[in-house]
Amino acid sequence: MHSVELSENKIKLIRKLHQKKYRDKSGLFIAEGGKACEEILNSDINIKEIITSEDFNGIKIQSPFITVKESVMKKIATTDSPCKILVLAEKKVINISKFKNLKKIALFDSISDPGNLGTILRSAAAFGVEGIILYGNCVDLYSPKVIRSCAGNFLKTPVISIDSVDELNSICNEHIKIGTVLSKTNNISIKEITDFEKYILMFGSEASGLQDELIKIADKNLIINIKKNVESLNLSVSSSIIFYELFINGKN
Repeated sequence: MHSVELSENKIKLIRKLHQKKYRDKSGLFIAEGGKACEEILNSDINIKEIITSEDFNGIKIQSPFITVKESVMKKIATTDSPCKILVLAEKKVINISKFKNLKKIALFDSISDPGNLGTILRSAAAFGVEGIILYGNCVDLYSPKVIRSCAGNFLKTPVISIDSVDELNSICNEHIKIGTVLSKTNNISIKEITDFEKYILMFGSEASGLQDELIKIADKNLIINIKKNVESLNLSVSSSIIFYELFINGKN
């Protein structure tokens, strides 16, 4: 297939989507690379454009696509070494009310690192988390870095974003809320969580931990016992351990 020229307006649009404010404004996002693009192309997301480089020979594409020169891919890519395929698509709309019926939910408070969120989404998909809530000032779910870090697991677990305890309670008032903080009271082991029919595991940021407003509404508190000479675990590591212990080892 011969390469075609992208219009300057289309190039500008795609470059704007590197930034969260334009993704929010337009309702669009971009994904790069074979695994991420294949997942999105096989989903029910509305695809606006598929763009490949001249030497692309990866996944099989059923929909119409355009081929551009490497110089154009470099202009629209978010990395110094651009991938061979880029997809422009509409954000997926999640019905927040559906979370009321989910039994195993994980909440992440003010998570700021896109690589951490991508890894968490991979673990959530692997171990059976039913839904994820991003609380407060979190990294954008549709950040290209998050999507790349997911390695093809971007859409396997529904994700919603909320900003307040009131909104959390309105969605999940029937769920036991479990904080991951040190506490003098209400501490439980992972095995005890299996007794709860519906619950939310609430994880704080690595920098600040769980916000006070979330600590106050926690019904129980869960901690991971580690050696005393280790300060703490990475957020994606600690949450992945808990997911595994609960949903695979504990068979909850």
